[in-house]
Amino acid sequence: MAPRGPRRRPPSAAPLLLLLQLHLLARVFVASLSVERRAFLARCGGGLVAASPITSCNQHAFADDRNNGNSDSIASLLDAKTISWDGPPFASARYGTSTLRSSNNDGNTGPTSGAPCIYPPWLEGYHAITYKFVGASFPQGRKALSLRVAGAGLGTCLSLPNVGYNPPDHAVHFVPLSAGGGAYEDLAYNTPRKLEGFWPQATVLAVQTNGRTKGASSTSSSTSDGGTALSPKCFVTGDGCTPDVNPNLHSPTSRVALEFEGPTVRGGRQIQSIDTTLLNCSRDTRGETYYSAKGFSQYNALQGLQTFYREVSSLHRKDEETVEGRIRVAAFLPEYINDVGGGASAGASRNDEEALAVYDYSVSLKRIDEAEAASL
Repeated sequence: MAPRGPRRRPPSAAPLLLLLQLHLLARVFVASLSVERRAFLARCGGGLVAASPITSCNQHAFADDRNNGNSDSIASLLDAKTISWDGPPFASARYGTSTLRSSNNDGNTGPTSGAPCIYPPWLEGYHAITYKFVGASFPQGRKALSLRVAGAGLGTCLSLPNVGYNPPDHAVHFVPLSAGGGAYEDLAYNTPRKLEGFWPQATVLAVQTNGRTKGASSTSSSTSDGGTALSPKCFVTGDGCTPDVNPNLHSPTSRVALEFEGPTVRGGRQIQSIDTTLLNCSRDTRGETYYSAKGFSQYNALQGLQTFYREVSSLHRKDEETVEGRIRVAAFLPEYINDVGGGASAGASRNDEEALAVYDYSVSLKRIDEAEAASL
């Protein structure tokens, strides 16, 4: 199939308003160059593209970290005034030294990952997802804020890459599990679309995941490499994307790395990278509503920026075609990161284990077919 034609999108204005609230306007990442969307997203898509790896995507069964979370306690986080960190200690969940020195993200240097989240079977397939910004709050006050907090800069929180912006609809894909019911998120398909949707000036060049390798235990949250090693890069050119070269790219994964070209705070465009690891996942289903709470560690190599955040969500199936829900991201700033030079107000007291910023979105998903997904 011929690549989709170019699609121009306006630059974001909403994050500017949010950063005004943060009193960080003078230092915000400025995205001023308009960039056309590339055919890479089609290459990382479904069977409509020749030799696409998703056409032979392996189906897996696996157990996640906490597959019987308390739906009441997870739901309460969606309205709580603050959110606490519940992942491993920050020092043990950071990216390793070789990652900090390189943007290639080829080494086994990420933190130990948790098992991928399992989703309900009614999410299987393709959907058009709509995000709407609801608001932001700062539980420990604005004086404790820093530019090193996830979400303060573009691309520093892959759950919401451009906080405050309402992106155009884009496609998401969930793959059925082979046993036990449920589905998993196809991160190699979804993540490039999310980044380009939220950040129109970014152009994804390559994607990698730590898809479970053949022969690894399907019920283990990690493989012999600790669950951190990345697949070969799947490039915009199509190199490295075929099933024979990259058989596990679209397998269940808890780490994803993107290489992209985008504007920088100092001006001009550079090739950059984002590497994000899912540390843990709690989830539960109550009736037709699914709840999850995830912890993430992320590293942006060009900025030398390590961030930590939690994503809490609810998804309610209204009917066979429609799902509505909420996504809330809580950003944390460990003291050792702030000491690097984060810009927080002098003398500001804060609690490492409590969120500094909380971002709220509503979401809706409408079921579509593969052809419709390719057109978004």
